[in-house]
Amino acid sequence: MTSWTRYIGCVTFAVFLLTGCGTATDENTDEPREDTVKEGNEGNTSQGDNHDNRSDNNKVRLMEQNLQYTINGEAKEKTAFLKKSDNQPFSLYVLQQFRLSAEEPGKDIVFLTEDDSIYMRIELLKTDVNWDEVEKNVQAQLKSISETISDPSLDVEGGTGFEVESGNDVITSILLKDEKSPVRLTIFTKKDRDYRDAFLVMAKTLMKR
Repeated sequence: MTSWTRYIGCVTFAVFLLTGCGTATDENTDEPREDTVKEGNEGNTSQGDNHDNRSDNNKVRLMEQNLQYTINGEAKEKTAFLKKSDNQPFSLYVLQQFRLSAEEPGKDIVFLTEDDSIYMRIELLKTDVNWDEVEKNVQAQLKSISETISDPSLDVEGGTGFEVESGNDVITSILLKDEKSPVRLTIFTKKDRDYRDAFLVMAKTLMKR
């Protein structure tokens, strides 16, 4: 090996050492890099089903909570679990005997696992919704089932309810007129299996993402 070759080899080795030292200094610096801080903050605000943050007040939602409701007049209390829709931008607490599922674009359902003919359809509406038009549409659809439309015997605070019966079937439409999260609910139950209050209690936990 010539002296010139040995010289090039020494220079190359020195450059390698300097490059390695520079990298080590960057990785062990006491000052966190800005992109690392951002990634950490994003990780703290999206933990899957563990919690959900509403954009207006960053309220943290627990993974589960107990809900009180009635079925055919009998008081119940069971655990509900926080679920996120993959179809619409919302989350809500779903009682353990029910399931949340997408029905079609813009519509989700929460159904009773042992009888999926008992379910609630959830439709998020625009914040500038025309409620007069929505109510006319709801009543027209219900009148196609029965001419007799009544008010459901439910606690629909801040909303409006319409209901018809057909044999043993009960169809209830509820409009939750929240300014930030207007929702249209359509509940399908039976006279002898009245899950309306359970559905409404779950719906009241709905929060837009």
